Amino acid sequence: MAGEENPQINFSASLTRRLEEAAEEIRNHSGRTRIFSHYDPDGITAAAIICKVMLGLGKPFKVTLTKKLDDKRVKEAGETPNDQLIIFADMGATRVSQLDDFPHKVIVVDHHEPEAEGENIIHVNPHFFDIDGAREASAASFAFSLASTVDERNWSLASLAIAGAIGDRQNLGGFQGYNEELVAAAAQRELISIEVMPDLKGHTIFESLTEHPEPYFVDITGRKQKASRFMKWLGLDKESEFKSLEEEQKRFLTSICAMRLLRQGATPEAILNFVTERYWLYDWDMYADELTSLFNACSRQGDQATGLAMALGDRAAREAAAAHRLKHQEWIIENLRKLEVDPPESKRHLQYFYAAESSYAGVLAGLGTLYFFDDSKATFGIHKNGGNLNVSARAPRSLVEAGVNLGVACRKAGEAVGGSGGGHDIAAGATVPSKREKKFLSELDKILKEQLTSRNSE
Repeated sequence: MAGEENPQINFSASLTRRLEEAAEEIRNHSGRTRIFSHYDPDGITAAAIICKVMLGLGKPFKVTLTKKLDDKRVKEAGETPNDQLIIFADMGATRVSQLDDFPHKVIVVDHHEPEAEGENIIHVNPHFFDIDGAREASAASFAFSLASTVDERNWSLASLAIAGAIGDRQNLGGFQGYNEELVAAAAQRELISIEVMPDLKGHTIFESLTEHPEPYFVDITGRKQKASRFMKWLGLDKESEFKSLEEEQKRFLTSICAMRLLRQGATPEAILNFVTERYWLYDWDMYADELTSLFNACSRQGDQATGLAMALGDRAAREAAAAHRLKHQEWIIENLRKLEVDPPESKRHLQYFYAAESSYAGVLAGLGTLYFFDDSKATFGIHKNGGNLNVSARAPRSLVEAGVNLGVACRKAGEAVGGSGGGHDIAAGATVPSKREKKFLSELDKILKEQLTSRNSE
């Protein structure tokens, strides 16, 4: 870090050069900028950070939030007038060969594993600088590094960067690497405060148990009568707030909740992360994970524009996002309760279930994996969408450490049946023909076996 008055993030010389190159392109560009970004919390916040940069420079721009950068979106981007700068955020790393052929100036700010660095684009990606894009840097947190390079005053956007990284669950087990430096510097600048506490969201403990899907307690979460009995057993009432408890009560509550998670089969990271660092954002007057949940609700409810508007300071959008969050949380809890009763179907190395909504398949797979699914297997949430299957995959960290790479597995299995796939080692997705479902799952099972066997034989 630099001096205490203005702490910085330590970048390598090569990353500094890349950031300066991208920053100079943004500063010098005189026309409109076209921005494409992913529609999840990390993508929304990455887009918002870039938009804030443009607003600060007084430059015109247009934004599109999209589920994926498919051929249709690449074509749309390619039809942008040649005098416009194009920026891809939280996407583009797997389309470098196509983007390289654009006549435009192109900047890619992504954290997914890249197919190549590119020759004609400016590719800002942690993987090129010995930073783990799945764990240590998200699109939003790396977009922030670009923003702060453009103008030191953009450190005010640190809250959005942290919320974005939490959206990609990079805070599980504590932030690491680049993200950890960002958080530490933001705290030293008094933009945020770091608190260690149980991950109980909501104004009261009862509200956390009944209205919030995470942490998820089997046979309690979303069940008001059972949550009320649990509170009574703990010697607490429905209005009890964690911060108001005596220290002995806090310790007792924390230990009992951790024991319940252990007993229900939660993963080690879920149990360890129950007592976690939470980040109070002074400019938003809320915790970072609460801000993330607002962006996530907008995304899952199909109203990403409201999430972006909220990030850019629209108060009405913030109220609309809060309403989305209520519906979002209710839907997740309802469907996790169904999965308690009707668990995923199993193969040798994977388990899978069918989701009524494509946008929620990954959410359910991720939370189920953390809190009560069989954590010896990767989880795949499948949504049937006409002639295609939209697949979201999640794995516990123990499987990733044992050799599983879901991004590779989804890509190979998808291509084997005439579809496509990709992503990170711990979270990925695929789109495949419905009629090839059985073959796709068999391919996945085989690839996962090979990944685990290969690591075990090393």
